[in-house]
Amino acid sequence: MKDYILKLKKITIADADEVGAKNAFLGEIFTQKVLGSIRVPDGFVITATAYRHFIAYNKLDGVHNQLISGIDKSDPASVSKIAKQARDLILGARIPGDLYDRILIAYHELLNGTDSTLAVRSSSIDHNPLSINEKDKHDTFLNVSGEKELISSVKKCFASLYSDQALIEDPDWQDRVISVGVQKMIRADEACSGYAYTCDPQSGFVDVIHVSGIWGIGLRDYDQSQVHDEFIVYKPNLHLGVNSIIQKKLGNKHHMVIYKDSGDHKSLIQVETSAEMRGKYILTDEEILTIANWGIVLENYYNCPVSIEWAKDNSSQDLFLLQAKPENLKKIKKNRV
Repeated sequence: MKDYILKLKKITIADADEVGAKNAFLGEIFTQKVLGSIRVPDGFVITATAYRHFIAYNKLDGVHNQLISGIDKSDPASVSKIAKQARDLILGARIPGDLYDRILIAYHELLNGTDSTLAVRSSSIDHNPLSINEKDKHDTFLNVSGEKELISSVKKCFASLYSDQALIEDPDWQDRVISVGVQKMIRADEACSGYAYTCDPQSGFVDVIHVSGIWGIGLRDYDQSQVHDEFIVYKPNLHLGVNSIIQKKLGNKHHMVIYKDSGDHKSLIQVETSAEMRGKYILTDEEILTIANWGIVLENYYNCPVSIEWAKDNSSQDLFLLQAKPENLKKIKKNRV
């Protein structure tokens, strides 16, 4: 019998059909020594097997397939109505006792007596298990605290398998499954966060690494007028011990997203940044090169360009990788799985 819970430290990309692409790529960093220089928040995954157990326990086998077969694809209101019905079935269901217990055991082992909060992220398992969709169709909950809030967030992640966007994009997909990643929260609300690409994201030029970011928590659906700080690193210079940062651009960074109290997206608020913060780069040269070197390590490992999501923790001031996406999935599947 497959496990309901897998620790990130035990996961490889061969587990993608159980944990989804996002979690599989993170687990690969833990389990492969050559990637050991990259810092990833510890955590565990509630697997696709656990989700199927939840569905079977609540006698929902086939119910969602029947529901979505009634969607009128030409009518957005029909999609929204059926998506809500599908989510409500999951939100109104109970997590089986054995799964509930295993989630809480993994939770307490992860915290190990600390009062850390959690990031709880959905990772759907598509037709190609190693595929990461550019658009987040499923829910993420940040700064989650305590057993009750964790269990509630897990159910909401399960339910988000039937988000409006997911059904709009693929209304015919039957027997959907999802996993949920649970990690220690990286508190970037008083620090910074952003993205990196191991080639130019617009031109595809392969000799540069593009690093960008803002103050606070980086969320794609917040204030599109924000201009990120941008840094260009020239790859051939990285190994020569000479200056590799060939361009810096100061963004406006006029707002930042922080936590109000606790919980999910509803607890995130946008506040103005100070003039000092707007006039200052979010990263030091050393930090820029750390992120760039992580990108090189991953690119060499997968033999293809990689995109990265990163964050800096308030208290430790350490950088962490939150997500890594290799861009050539066919090559990965052939060579690694």
